[in-house]
Amino acid sequence: MNPDASIEGILAELPLYAPARDRRRGRISSTTLEPGGGGLLKAVVDFGSTPEGPDTGPDIEIATRLRGPDPTAAERELRAFCGERDLMERRARDPAAAHSFALPADAAWSQQTIALDGRAHTFTVLATSATWVAAACVGEAVMVRVFTPAPGPGPDELRRIGDPGELEPLRGRG
Repeated sequence: MNPDASIEGILAELPLYAPARDRRRGRISSTTLEPGGGGLLKAVVDFGSTPEGPDTGPDIEIATRLRGPDPTAAERELRAFCGERDLMERRARDPAAAHSFALPADAAWSQQTIALDGRAHTFTVLATSATWVAAACVGEAVMVRVFTPAPGPGPDELRRIGDPGELEPLRGRG
């Protein structure tokens, strides 16, 4: 995470989301800059994780990422965004597994409607025995991804985070 980052700055660059009916404060667990040191490319908000005690991972993780410039590549980008999170989870569970880079045999793609600020969006969903991941394009420039451990599904409604007080203070790693 950029040591000069602030919650206010992150919220100004990317829309971040929380489960609509969950009032826990989220924790920005990672941010990614655009290649070449440009602006913010991706931010990830965890709900239900903690750096204290055993790391069991988040109950819910919601990531926001800028899209590529090609509007015809939306479905490919969404599937890659889902597959990236599934791969991260499987590699964390078994880093030596040779089969980790391919989707597992039980992987299933589908669609689900999730509301963002009361407006329905169609999410591309990847479900496996370990993960439930859904992603959708929000406008022309942004993708939103929801991750929960299997079996899912994740929340059916998200709300935009507008107040820095809805997030825990930035503390970096460790």
